[in-house]
Amino acid sequence: MDLDSRAYSKLIHEHITHGGSEEYIRIVEALRPLHERYDHESPEMWCSRIRDPFRKILEDNPRILSKNGYIIMYGKLYENDRVHRRPTNYIYCSVCDSSVFIPSDYYSDRLYHDSHLKRCISGNTISNEHARRKEVLQSIDRTEYAIWQYKQYILQEEAEIKRLQLELTSQPFSHLEKDSLASISYDRDTRTYNYESYAQSKATVAKNTMPSAPNFEPACISITSGNQEMISPTSYQSSNCRSNIGKLFISSQYVKQPKGTVLRLGDGTEITVV
Repeated sequence: MDLDSRAYSKLIHEHITHGGSEEYIRIVEALRPLHERYDHESPEMWCSRIRDPFRKILEDNPRILSKNGYIIMYGKLYENDRVHRRPTNYIYCSVCDSSVFIPSDYYSDRLYHDSHLKRCISGNTISNEHARRKEVLQSIDRTEYAIWQYKQYILQEEAEIKRLQLELTSQPFSHLEKDSLASISYDRDTRTYNYESYAQSKATVAKNTMPSAPNFEPACISITSGNQEMISPTSYQSSNCRSNIGKLFISSQYVKQPKGTVLRLGDGTEITVV
């Protein structure tokens, strides 16, 4: 079997079960130290160190394991004067033979790990990269959603603080006025913090912050010996540029010109290229 999440679950189950398979237990014991990342060790350094012993475990147990599998890099989390093992976003994949960054997934443990392994086995590099980018974008969106929810809760707490501060004022506000000034509501709907509300809020912000396209009117520049004159598209079209004078039509906001070139607009304004 491929060493994916299901295989790991089966190995661990046998390891913690009284009378479990000695063969499975031996594999778990061999894999355990390879997960650990040493202090000051980068993912690439960890990958280089565990690569050969990990592949040897896969090759030495053909009755149970195929040569396809991944192993997760674990780091250290220091909390309350204790050190905890914590899985990181990095794995070593035996199929693509490299360390890979895997985005977090809060809803299905090791979902992206298994997906990466399957795509590597299928050998579709283009599809693999496309799917990886999609997974990273999904992970970014989930994290932004979580941050947005935290901000809503913070706004709630700030409103409560403001309400308490209003209790200290000597002004004769009614309770209703104080609640209104503090933006306190007693019928909060938890649905306002769901993903649909977040998506709508994000779309509104994007719409309001999107820069408006500058108005630009294409122009025709009349080039003479040492002089250039800019004329409007209307006059350019009406005359169809039927002249011995060369015409240069600008189709974007910028046009490359030699330094020192003087452009004269229709109203007589001169612009010097510097």
